[in-house]
Formats: sequence, structure tokens, C-alpha cells
Amino acid sequence: MSEIGLTAASVLHSATHGRERRLERNIEKIDLQRARRYGMKEAARHGRVKYTYGGICFIYDPETKSEVTSYQSSDVSMESSGTKVSKPIILSRKDEYDDISILTNREMHKTTFKKKSWTSHSVLIVDMSGSMRRDDVNGARCRSDGVWMALARDYVKKPLEMKTRSKTDVVSVIVMKDEAYVVMKYEPTDWVLYNKLIDMREWNELKPSGPGNYMPSLEKAELLLTRNLNSKCALSLLFFSDGKPSDRGDFAGKMGNVVSKFGRRLSIACIGMAEVGEDFSTLNKMVTEAQAFGAVASFGKPSLDADSLSNLITSLASSLTTSLAEMTNIETGALRKIRMDITREKVDTPDDLFLTSDWIVFETFSCKQFVANIWSWDYKLNNFVRIVDHRCVHCWKMTTVFDKKAENGQDLLCPDCETVSFCLSCYQTAVRRGGKSLHRNCSISLQEKRLGNIVCKEVPSFDVAVKQPIFGEGAERIVRKFRYLENGKFIGPIMVAKESRFRSNDGTNKQQLDYHREFMHTQAISAEYAKKFNEVLDEIPSHFPSEYDHHIRQKTSKFPRIEFLQPMVVEVIDHSKENPSYNILIEPMLEGTYEKFNDNKGMVRGQAQSVRDKDLVSKEHIVDDVTNVSNELEKSFHNQAISSNLEGLADSGLGAIQEGSEDEEDESDDLIEIEQSIPMEGSYILSNIKKEHIPQSFSHFTYQKSKTSLMVVDLQGVLCEKSDGTTLYQFTDP
Repeated sequence: MSEIGLTAASVLHSATHGRERRLERNIEKIDLQRARRYGMKEAARHGRVKYTYGGICFIYDPETKSEVTSYQSSDVSMESSGTKVSKPIILSRKDEYDDISILTNREMHKTTFKKKSWTSHSVLIVDMSGSMRRDDVNGARCRSDGVWMALARDYVKKPLEMKTRSKTDVVSVIVMKDEAYVVMKYEPTDWVLYNKLIDMREWNELKPSGPGNYMPSLEKAELLLTRNLNSKCALSLLFFSDGKPSDRGDFAGKMGNVVSKFGRRLSIACIGMAEVGEDFSTLNKMVTEAQAFGAVASFGKPSLDADSLSNLITSLASSLTTSLAEMTNIETGALRKIRMDITREKVDTPDDLFLTSDWIVFETFSCKQFVANIWSWDYKLNNFVRIVDHRCVHCWKMTTVFDKKAENGQDLLCPDCETVSFCLSCYQTAVRRGGKSLHRNCSISLQEKRLGNIVCKEVPSFDVAVKQPIFGEGAERIVRKFRYLENGKFIGPIMVAKESRFRSNDGTNKQQLDYHREFMHTQAISAEYAKKFNEVLDEIPSHFPSEYDHHIRQKTSKFPRIEFLQPMVVEVIDHSKENPSYNILIEPMLEGTYEKFNDNKGMVRGQAQSVRDKDLVSKEHIVDDVTNVSNELEKSFHNQAISSNLEGLADSGLGAIQEGSEDEEDESDDLIEIEQSIPMEGSYILSNIKKEHIPQSFSHFTYQKSKTSLMVVDLQGVLCEKSDGTTLYQFTDP
């Protein structure tokens, strides 16, 4: 039997009063039957039931199975959406999980389940103000019904079926009205939770009414999120609303305050569900503020249909999965503990011009906090090397040994080992004493220097300061601001300090140093390949006839070169900590627009996912490495005569680089555009090689140059212009 047939066949007795009201209001009996079958159900007076569906309110007497009255709903849908257009999505409850023994055991489990065992906690804020009664969502009976349906199906049912969620993933639900009401608290993700969300679809449980005040809900969410301090628990916040807040307040500031406690560990999605033209500026500001404090946050405005809403909810579920993946130790599969001893500052906070209470100072003459050593990396040794200490080995006064501006003869290195510094006064005193060596470890230091384990390198100062609030947070590291000091004032370049985002069970100095080893090692290898890559770019003119040398050099000089930052590790002593010795990785702060140009999952900046998914083997000429170009040219020049002009080179098919007109340069920012003029095999047009191509060319170059043993990817940094007009890519953390 058809759906209409089933509806029409359902038993519904008509009384005189009911028929008269229907005739007056132009309501068909089948409209009442549809309302009873699909409508929003709520209790009415005298044991009766009220159904609302398709713009009709229907009062029904379940004892006599008869209609009492019916009338048009004030929450009627538009002609283009709602139940007048499409049938609502019906989800079946899992009634077997209503068994009293299952529910009893579950409640006992909730009371004994320790919060430290949670793997994730999701807080869902659902707007249940009066406007959520509107019947304008295709696939749902009203706005609130669409939200509860999508949460039940996409945030609980699908993850349970896919086994990506379990009882250790807990959910709390806040209903937003004039006040905030916590209707579910720390519920395990299971089929009982699914049933509870299904039940929330009916107005028997809770009917939308009154205003929707944001601030009480945000305050309740903050309490729920901070109640569990387990740092192995991923967090998410989902905020549903169908309009601007009914109350007033600094909602963005409140969101920023919440996020500053958790940063990247917290995923946020704000969803605005309403007609075109509704004001969602407050939700947008809340998302922007959350992003400014490091959270993975997004704003979505679905079209008025259930599937569009489901896509956004699925996206948040994916963000939570990503957070869990970041927190998981790849080797052991165990969740790692996020550091909880950090505070966060807002993105684009102006740099401090002087020390404030936010800075931790490590000074030479401090007994509690000072710098012990500074380490660099040696590519050939493939290991850390200690930088010669600039402080006097006897009095710890900062010397001018490495200060090129200082007058000669003031301070100096030990003449025997050249691995320690002396101020002039202490040196003269040591000489007068006439010892065999100027310091007791001279012979050991000399041996270390001969082995290459100690190097001379200019460092602005051994007095430093680290800002406590972090300003950046990645999947593995947190980033603080770092400055060199002289007499309590900032000197030298602005630096950044990078530390692990996770707590370590073993805080020994050696293990902390080992944590930075991979970063230093990878960056050093990348820097060596960058030098080779730049050399190849410099050699391009040598493959052309000498009469074109100047012209070719003009073109190739416009190609950006590549440079990787040279990090160092500062070993500090802080006696206020349980493990006083710890290490901080530092490098210069990059000035400019920080961008990621590719990653280790196939992302290429400017290339659409659909393009990446295709087989582009025959069209990957943009990332052809320059060495292969040069080799091809070299073979061509040896084997055939060279024409007297560049056009002749191209016409002869020698695999030469053909020069194009500067006026023909494509200024598009897209890295991969299949339709554009890409240099084809055997014809390389210099004017078609754009700045944006260089990072991808470098990655391909490393793959070829290493004989396919490695590829340097995850290129991120800035493109800067030097004083001589040339450009340079400065990269870090490949």
C-alpha cells in the first residue's frame, strides 16, 4: 500500500464539531491523518494530544480515536520548504535498549566511570527558542526536529555503526531558552543516548518557546568543559541557533575566554539555521575569536534541509576524530596528555616593547633561573654541538668576544682551547696566577672542539626571556615569543620558542633534547637540499649561449631562492620546577604572511582536491625539477648546433629553455591549472615559471636528487623580498 494509502487507512473518527471546524478552515481529513502520523506530538488538556504538522494543528482524543478540532498553525512553512514540500525523515528507536536492566546497569556505570577514562567530551548547545517551531526545513517537521534528528543520526548513530565512537566518548546537551538547561550530562555515546535524542524530537519532551539567550548557555558550556581536567580528553562544542541572541553581552569575548583554556584541543562549530538574510554576525564573531585563540572553529549556514544540516554535523564529528588522532601516540596507540600548564594569547597581539609580568626571565646572575647552554646542529656530525659560552668562565659577566662592534683587546677566548670566554679582568688575574691552564676543563674542551662538538657562533646574549602565554599551537608543538636581553631590555631579532604540546612522563634533560633531535635533523637535511636547489637555479644561464647570459640571468634572478631557518636549543635552569633543567627550541620569527604550500598528505596550495585525485603523471611539468631541465639542456647543447636566437632554440626541438615575453606572464595565483600554458617536455618557457611553482619544484627536486629515497614536503613559511629586490622563501618545520 502507498504512503498515502496507509495514512488514509488509519482510523480517525470525525465528530460534528471537528468536521465543522475543518470545513470552516479548509482542512482536509487526510491532513489530520498525516498530522497524527508524522506531526510534532505534545500533551493537551483533558488527556488529549496535540499534533502539529504541515501548517495544521490537530487536537485528537486517543480514547475515542476521534478529532476534536483543528486549525492553521502560526508556524506554517514557506511554499518552497518544510513539510508542505518534503516528507520528514523518520528514525526508528532502538526499543530493545529501553530494557530496565540495561538502563540500570548504564546508570551504575555512569556513577563509577572515572572522568580520566574519557576519550572525548562533546557539549551540544541547541537553541529551543520560539522561532525553532518554524516548519521550514525540508526533511524535518520543524527546525528543532531537524536538529535533534541530525544529532541522533549523524553524531551518534553513524559513528556507532562505524565504530568510531564508544562509551568513553561522552556527550552533554544544553538547551538554550531564556535560561540554559542541561538536559543531558556526561552521557556515554551508545544506543540509549541515541534513543534520548530521538525522544527530544517530540514536543512532549520540550517545546520551543520564549527567547534564546546566548550568555547563560556559554557559561554552562564553560562549566561542563572545565569540569574534567583530564588532559587526554578531546573536546568539542557545537552551537545551534536560528538567529541573533535575545540577550546582550560580549559573546565573542566569552568564547575567547573559554577557548584560551583549551586551544587546539577544542573543536568548535557554530551553525546558523534560518532563512536567507538572518543576522548571524554574532556567531561569526564567536568563531573568529575562537580561531584567534587556536581552536579549530567554523561557522556553517546550511540550507533549509536536513541533509545540509547533517553535512555540517558530520564535519564536526570529523574534527573531533582529527583531534583524537593528533593526541594518539602513533607507536603505542595510547592517548597522549595535553599540557595544561599553558595560557594563550590572542592572534595578532602586538609584540611587547619591554618586559612585563607575562615573561619568564633567565639571567646570568640569577641563582634560580638562568641559561646553562645553547646548542646548534651540525649537518656533517648529524648531532647537537654546543655553542661557545659568551659569558666569562669565572665571573659569568657577558663578554664582547663575539661582538664585532666592540673594541679589540677588551675580552677574549681562552688562547689554549678557544672554547671559553674571559672578560679582560678575569683573564689578567688568571695569567698572573700562572696556572698550567686558564681553566680546569681546558684539555677536555680542546678535545671536544677537535671532535667538532663545540663551535664558535655569534649569539646576541645568554640572558633571555620567554613569554608565558603561547601565540601558536600545532598538532605537535606550542609556540611562544622569545627575546634576548641586555640589562633587562630586549635586543636582537624577535625569536620564537617551540616546545612539545604534550606532557612527557620522563622530564630528563637528555630526553627533552632528544625530542628536538628529529626537528633539527630534518631541518638541517632540508637546508642542505635548499643550497643545492639554489645552486641549480644559479647555473641555468650557463646552459645558454654566452650572448644571452645577461638576459637569462635577469629572468632567473627573479626566481625565489629557498632557505630553511637555523634553529638552536637553549638549555635553561629553573629551580622553581620539579625538573629544573629543560630545553627550548628557538628560531627567528618569520615576518610576513605565513602559508603552507604543500603537506605530506598530497595537499598543494592552489590545487583543488578533485585535481589532486586525478592521475596527473603526464601533466606534472610544473613540479619538474630544475636539475633535470639543466641536464636535458646540457645534452642538447652537446649534440646539436645552437641557433642564433632563442626562437631558433625552441624550433630546433633541443629541449632548450625558451624565453617568453614578460607581457605574456600569467598572474594567476593557482599553482596547478591544467588549462594554462605549462612548460611541456622539451620546451621550458622561463616566463611561465612563476614564484608559486618554486616550492613544488623544490619538493620534486629533493625526490630526484636523493634518488627517490626522500622528499621534503610540508613546506610552510613566508615569501619575503630582500633589500636587493630578490625574493626568498623562508621555510620551517618541514
